[in-house]
Amino acid sequence: MFSKSAVCPHCLRKLTLSGMKFFCVPDEDSRHEVHLSLLNKIKGRLPVCKRKFCRNNGLTIREAVCRKCGESLPPQILFHDKFLSFCAVGVSGAGKSSYMTTLLHELKYSGLPWVLQAMDVETTRLAQMNEQHVYEDRQCLHGTTAGVSPRPQLWTILDNSNKGEKIPTYSLTIYDGAGEDCEHIDYTPLDSKISLYLSGAKMLLIMFDPLLLANVRGEISNETLNASMATERQTSAPANMVSMVNNLANYIRRNCNIPPGKRIDRRAAVVLTKIDALTEMLNGFASGSTILKESPHVQSRGFVNSDSEMVDLEIRDWLTRQGETAFLGAIDANFKDVRVFGVSSFGRPPDLRKHLAKVRPHRVLDPLMWMLAGEGIIPTL
Repeated sequence: MFSKSAVCPHCLRKLTLSGMKFFCVPDEDSRHEVHLSLLNKIKGRLPVCKRKFCRNNGLTIREAVCRKCGESLPPQILFHDKFLSFCAVGVSGAGKSSYMTTLLHELKYSGLPWVLQAMDVETTRLAQMNEQHVYEDRQCLHGTTAGVSPRPQLWTILDNSNKGEKIPTYSLTIYDGAGEDCEHIDYTPLDSKISLYLSGAKMLLIMFDPLLLANVRGEISNETLNASMATERQTSAPANMVSMVNNLANYIRRNCNIPPGKRIDRRAAVVLTKIDALTEMLNGFASGSTILKESPHVQSRGFVNSDSEMVDLEIRDWLTRQGETAFLGAIDANFKDVRVFGVSSFGRPPDLRKHLAKVRPHRVLDPLMWMLAGEGIIPTL
């Protein structure tokens, strides 16, 4: 049966069988619509092609579009048990694309009882291209192209921890736009698309690049700084990050009719990236800090709340020492449910030619585990 909580990942409207058009595509020249029968609607199942002489006659259709927005959809998106989504935002060069690549790779090979499958060709192509670039070619990724409407990545998680006849499945949608677009949201068609994703995501990933901070730049070597920075930045991070957070909050409030003084009831994971580059800092994290230890969540197969709370406290203390109270204040004033995380996508900084050593991600799954715990998919320990 199709899920009554299904949503279109493009327009975020509720999806039903009747709200989709279905197509049989034996080849490009013979693409034709397949209509739902009354029995299909009653039983909540996909239609099959019944056209005579079609080589797909009797087979379930494989293509569909949303009737509301006209965007192509994988038909199986209708049949998931839960629908999860997060939107990654941050200033240019914060490392969003690198983080997404290592997060998905770790999710596949973490040893958790989950099977990760791409739902469409575009998601498969992007994941394979980025994974080869990072893990095989050992090259840093280029930033996401600005001014281009981001297409959501569509994934299915099969929960193999359930040994019953039916395996629970979760639809995971990832929205990842260019940093330049997130920094300067304005009232254009592209920005309306971004604001739609922001307002519809169950969790926001707000990526914070510590290498943009003046105090950090003064304590680490130019070699580490130049190797770890994806783009040239002349402006300071505090104004960019504070204004970006306020812009995000304003857009969400406007789209969701939330009064100015009310905190947004949306999970916000503030993710401090590139913590591997901070090991040179005298005013950095102490050697025994929780944030530098291996994450316990995967091994425990649950979200260890005490570990996450300690990491949150350590990073907040560190940001306060860097003079980032305005950024922390903007996050806490705008969002009701905030947790701060620290990650390293690569495990160590690249060299000056942007080449990577063996990729050893650190704590990249922590924000996702927090979301899964909030959805009741994994336990909170």
